[in-house]
Amino acid sequence: MTITTLRHGFMAESAVTWDVIVLGGGAAGLVAAFHARQAGASVLVVNKGLVGRSGATITSGGGVSIAGESLRAIGVEADASDTEERFLHDTIAAGSWLNDQQLVQSMVTGIGAEMQRLIDWGIKFSVNRRAPGHSSGRGVHISGIDMQRALTRIAQQAGVSFREDFQSTQLLKREGAVVGVLGLDRRTGSVDSIYGHSTVLATGGATSNWSLRTAPEELSGEGQRMAVEAGATLIDMEMMQFLPCCLAAPAIWRGLQFPWILGPQSGVHAWLMNRFGERFMARWDPKRMELATRDMVSAACATEVYEGRGSPNGGVYLSWKHLPNDIIDNFPATSRSISAEWQWEGFDMTPLVERIKQGYAIEVAPAAHFSLGGVRVDAGTATGVPGLFACGEVTGAMHGANRLSGNAGAQVLVQGRIAGQAAATDARQRRALDRRADNQDAALAVTVAPFERSKGVAPFELKESLAQLAERALGPVRTASALEQGLTQLAGLKSNVLPQLACRTRDRMWNRDWSDALECQAAFSVIESALLGAVGRDHSIGAHQRHDNKQADSGVLSHSLVHFAAGGLKRNTTPVTFALVARP
Repeated sequence: MTITTLRHGFMAESAVTWDVIVLGGGAAGLVAAFHARQAGASVLVVNKGLVGRSGATITSGGGVSIAGESLRAIGVEADASDTEERFLHDTIAAGSWLNDQQLVQSMVTGIGAEMQRLIDWGIKFSVNRRAPGHSSGRGVHISGIDMQRALTRIAQQAGVSFREDFQSTQLLKREGAVVGVLGLDRRTGSVDSIYGHSTVLATGGATSNWSLRTAPEELSGEGQRMAVEAGATLIDMEMMQFLPCCLAAPAIWRGLQFPWILGPQSGVHAWLMNRFGERFMARWDPKRMELATRDMVSAACATEVYEGRGSPNGGVYLSWKHLPNDIIDNFPATSRSISAEWQWEGFDMTPLVERIKQGYAIEVAPAAHFSLGGVRVDAGTATGVPGLFACGEVTGAMHGANRLSGNAGAQVLVQGRIAGQAAATDARQRRALDRRADNQDAALAVTVAPFERSKGVAPFELKESLAQLAERALGPVRTASALEQGLTQLAGLKSNVLPQLACRTRDRMWNRDWSDALECQAAFSVIESALLGAVGRDHSIGAHQRHDNKQADSGVLSHSLVHFAAGGLKRNTTPVTFALVARP
């Protein structure tokens, strides 16, 4: 890319003004980029890491939920009784009626056409059995790696351009509209401004702000922070989906979801037990037991730990001892993700499997898995800020208080298409021709501040403190006292530690301290928004389980809304609307 000017020793400006800038190179971003390019726009995908080797898509199970009615319409054999209406109802019921029903409808009715597109592109798939929470076996399985590779290739062939290893930090604005993005080029150490007529946020969730997590470390929430500071609204940020049965020990494997793949829901039927050997799911869902929905299993596991019945490393036990070893031995033959040599996502899990076959239980715990809350958008992916659209996990309210398996895949494909087409249309109608931003100097100052300090607090120390704070206050089970303490501690860190973040090396290129410091800036917005929402929601619902009030709210169900005003984040609420399906 041509660089035309260098300002303040840091800032460079691209000579190109793009029609559409897409922030994020995962499935949602690549689909958006492809459709914007198909609509005739010039498109640049800006990615924090390498496209195809970073982000959540490549680590996902690759599920895509599609109603049997929609599958049969594109020639795939499926349950003839399964309708889009049933799919809609399952999604809303699983989300505890906190979903934006218009968003759900757009996903349910739009995913068939997107699946047809994948078939036409030659992407291999298979149809899954019925997953918990779904009333039919409507899951289509596509490997996350295969999907990422295919979408990257298709975007390249469509003429999409890419900018990699670019850490976006601030949206550039002029007269209230977004006109581009400013961020750190990790390769060169320059802070660059990139201008575009429309911008699509597809930066993913914010799970890396929790110490125990399944997603890659780069999902730190820059998209959510940039959006709210640009004038968008965050919705239901307290809703974080936790995946049960992730490894709690040993430390080197902490957070891996391999136990969830081997059982109890994705593989063979393992048993969850507390330190007394009790199958505690009988108290939560005596019929489905370990096959209950993820939010319920996570809450049950976390409650055992909170009430003193957990394992030594802060989890519970998962056991296959009741099963003959040959059932475990034969599992890789039918698994889509585990090889015959027990290789899984680059890990050799043989030592763990051998221990399981010897009859030992392993320690597991719920890990932060998927951001249910995020940027508020309408069914057209508009954020309410001119020139800014958002799609995928960076957005909120699609899944309500809990996400069903496969619905993330459907969401990114449908919202990606809508966002790409909307951004291309917007770019034709609202062109930022003079390449000027009102907040450029302020954005530059915030971004370079940590690098300009050579003495102070090492950013990795603050990252660890923030992750532990999120784990204590915003885990699967919450209390009023922990949430209030979290807000107090966060305010103290924001006042006393954040302004002292410093880079221990003067090298600009690949400066990990600098990148960590910028991620800390995003973490404060994510965690504070989640704490504000959780404090205000004093009852239990889905992924938000209050140990001090386990009852669901019988009154008016509301969304938590967080916006930026007077230099800080403020919370208010709005009632959930039941435009399509009435709340029972």
